[in-house]
Amino acid sequence: MVEVLLVADVPGDETDADVPEGGASEGEPVVELTADLPRPDTLPTATDPHPHSLPTGTDLEPEHEDPVEPGDPAAQKDLEAAGDAAEEQNELIGWIDGPYLGDSARLPADPPAQDPVAWVDTRRGTYASGDFSRGNTLPITAWPNGFAFFTPVTDARTRRWLYEYHRAGDEQNRPRLQGLAISHQPSPWMGDRNQFVLMPMTGEQSDASPAARSLAFDHAEELARPDLYQVALEGGIGMRLAPTDHGAISEFDFPTALEHPQLLLEGVDEHCRIDAAGAVLDGRLRGWVDSAVAQGYDRADGATRMFVLAEVDPAPQTVGRAEGASAGASLLTFAPGTTSVTVRMVTSFIGIQQAQRTFAQELDGRSFEQVRAAAHAEWTHRLSVLEVVGATPPQRRTLYGNLYRLNLYPNSQWENAGTPQRPEPVHASPVRPVRGEATDTRTNAQVLPGRIHVNHGFWDTYRTAWPAYVLLYPELTAELADGFVQQYREGGWIARWSSPGYADCMTGTSSDVAFADAHVKGVALPDPRSAYESGLRNATVAPPFLEVGRTGNERAVFTGYVDTDTPESVSWALEAYINDHGLAAQAELLAEAPDTAPEERRQLQEEAAYLRARSANYPLLFDGLLGFFQGRRRTGEFAQSPEEFDPRVWGGDFTETNGWNFAFHVPHDGEGLAALHGGRDELRAKLDEFFSTPERADLKGTYGHVIHEMDEARAVRMGQFGMSNQPSHHIPFLYHHAGAPHRAMEIVREVQRRLFVGEQIGQGYPGDEDNGEMSAWWLLTALGLYPLQLGTGRYHLVAPLFERAEVRPLGGPDFTVIAEGQAPDRPYVTALTVEGREHTVAALDHSELHGTLQFTLADQPGGWGEVPPSATAPGHAPQPLRDLLPRREDDPLLDDDARTEQSWPGTTAVIELPELELLDTARFLTLTSGAEEGGDPVAWHLEGSTDGENWEVLDERSAQTFRWRRQTRPFLIRSPRACTRHRLVITTATGPLRLAQIELLA
Repeated sequence: MVEVLLVADVPGDETDADVPEGGASEGEPVVELTADLPRPDTLPTATDPHPHSLPTGTDLEPEHEDPVEPGDPAAQKDLEAAGDAAEEQNELIGWIDGPYLGDSARLPADPPAQDPVAWVDTRRGTYASGDFSRGNTLPITAWPNGFAFFTPVTDARTRRWLYEYHRAGDEQNRPRLQGLAISHQPSPWMGDRNQFVLMPMTGEQSDASPAARSLAFDHAEELARPDLYQVALEGGIGMRLAPTDHGAISEFDFPTALEHPQLLLEGVDEHCRIDAAGAVLDGRLRGWVDSAVAQGYDRADGATRMFVLAEVDPAPQTVGRAEGASAGASLLTFAPGTTSVTVRMVTSFIGIQQAQRTFAQELDGRSFEQVRAAAHAEWTHRLSVLEVVGATPPQRRTLYGNLYRLNLYPNSQWENAGTPQRPEPVHASPVRPVRGEATDTRTNAQVLPGRIHVNHGFWDTYRTAWPAYVLLYPELTAELADGFVQQYREGGWIARWSSPGYADCMTGTSSDVAFADAHVKGVALPDPRSAYESGLRNATVAPPFLEVGRTGNERAVFTGYVDTDTPESVSWALEAYINDHGLAAQAELLAEAPDTAPEERRQLQEEAAYLRARSANYPLLFDGLLGFFQGRRRTGEFAQSPEEFDPRVWGGDFTETNGWNFAFHVPHDGEGLAALHGGRDELRAKLDEFFSTPERADLKGTYGHVIHEMDEARAVRMGQFGMSNQPSHHIPFLYHHAGAPHRAMEIVREVQRRLFVGEQIGQGYPGDEDNGEMSAWWLLTALGLYPLQLGTGRYHLVAPLFERAEVRPLGGPDFTVIAEGQAPDRPYVTALTVEGREHTVAALDHSELHGTLQFTLADQPGGWGEVPPSATAPGHAPQPLRDLLPRREDDPLLDDDARTEQSWPGTTAVIELPELELLDTARFLTLTSGAEEGGDPVAWHLEGSTDGENWEVLDERSAQTFRWRRQTRPFLIRSPRACTRHRLVITTATGPLRLAQIELLA
């Protein structure tokens, strides 16, 4: 099944359709479209039975309804009627969903059900571009979470869209391959780094430039799997590759008639050197590739030199240069009659000596089949965590393709300096400064002990990818998380977007809640305190540069929100509340640990209370006149008036979407969100309006042009719901907190049915598949689970997609999900038993995922599903923190800015705080350290008074420390009383006293 989006303006002759560029060529299958299009005056409204979507048209895929024959007169009449209506109203907006695409005879046969690896087509998601995404993936063959990727490339000079399923064609509309490449690309939007390309050549052309050397192929003669890539190229040349963790074995086949078969080795630019002079003697060559300088979105922060070591068999007859190839390339020419060349190649970020060690560990003496079998076994181990009954072939391809994507990222960047029996993990650090210059044989990166992981955008993945790791791979999750905590141990921070080092990209420090959620669900983190400390630093410190921490935190810590001086301010703020909520749960868990010392326990409890209170600050950005979150200026007023604010406009204070899609960005507190709108019924009405308000992709906002996310959101055709991008992925499940979980069930089933399709032609996703997140959304909801409230251990429930699913986590208890009555038109849960016990709440705790979950499904809602718990209690409203002290621009202690500070000549001080107009009770005292070491308060007491003459000690501290500069520490006041006056008496400091801010919070 494919989707064709039709948007027509009448009168006029422009059509915006999601079809291959250039249309159909001669000999290609023709798509005939028949559908029942709604007239513009009958679009659904919030009162319609299914207001989240326009009618989906005629579904012609055989696994669903009986297909309507092309040319059906009734369907043609409907189309003509729709056209007449369009002429009257000057506009027709609709789509045609589910046409039949031939020729089915060209599709490969379904593989054996018992081999999950064979069901994966790594090209799924490659029919994409920077203008419109159906995944924006690469056909990567690699080890799970491996050190190096290997991919075919249709463009050997780019760092972004290396392989495009539908482009780079010749006059016969055949794609042309320009090489087989080493890649480390986490996303085309971050760009690739340290690329290295191999390309077989016939020896008949003198020009080795990518276009001139390219060879045509047919997708039907291409096999793209996790453990194997192979393709037949024009001219009788074939190539195949199987991966190891740090390298690969490749075989290149040539026709016997070739006089001079050749193999080109090059980088994508001049930052590459290959020393192949000795290859004619022993077949060994070595070289290096540097990463490119960042340009625009091509980011390689923290990337250092990659070293390559290869063994070529047979040895080449000559080694030379090639005209048109990149500088530093080598052209290997083999003896006449050579029909097969094998290349064993490994990579290292440390140096040639380490590459030699890795070669011995992974490739030396191993045949192609041995290497492929090892990769197949490793992927089988990873993909066998799920086995389902009742899946169609497209669903099975989607299932295992999604598991593959989940297991591809993040990537290891450590190497074994020991032996397989006694490993010694070491790595070239991407988060420490380099030292000196790299040489031909050794890196200039700091080489440190331990395992480190990279290639991950936490803004994308925290929502579903990390919860899916926790569910399916709890032991692996501990290792992966600690690989990022290693960044904190080395560099002081965890990258928001690791590619591989620190980058100023995306909003939110979402590793905070990802690792907190894993900890709460029982994952045995190797270093849980460092994991928590990394998040605490993000939450409480004004970061020293934009590439780390929370942008805008220098004021947001004190105001409770990120103001509009920071771009995308609402997104930064709402993500912070989510992360604070998760960190609070982790602090509570650490406080309960039996090995926690009493003083540390008390500090963790105070931090937990403070962070939990901060997570309820989101009403500060809720404009009750609008019913939306919007930006607030530094001075406190909302940025736009009701007349100016349009929630459909993209950008501004919102990241990659608009005000509608951030209107529900409080997943941790659905009850509190409902209270802001006036109650559960009002929240449901707001959600209904959201799912029935069309996205037209015409309100560009601050982007100034139509970005790809706009077009993709429009193509979803479920109102404003941008299922094509991460900020919207949780929204359906807030219906659970509106007393209408059946609405979430309808929406999820439609998404599963309509938006994860086209896997046989390089599509498969509704938007960017970022590091496994889009895949994880499908996997979790296919099991009937969604982790809405990270940090609580709960999953919100919908109807499972399959009759039966056996879940066998690696390192966790097995469980079975049964969907009694499962059918495409039965999306409603009417009953659930857990281990035979009736379960009536529309959420389930992680600890209950064992044994058997048996859902009963129906074609009509049955009233099942009590409202799950939330951060705010039913009948209450969220209460943001209040600073009792007035904000004063001219006072560095009260100006709500960590970048200003006050100093004293000595180590003691009595600080008189402003008098309050009314009696009030402070709950927290917060103190913020200065920018320099040596001046932090160590001991003090806080006094309170009602008359300025009689003072009582409200709180007293000693032996206190501040871990970081410009850190805000909270202290629960131990004897709180209603006062009008307060003073802070500092009795000891580490040097002449310096403070950046003081707060009294209620």
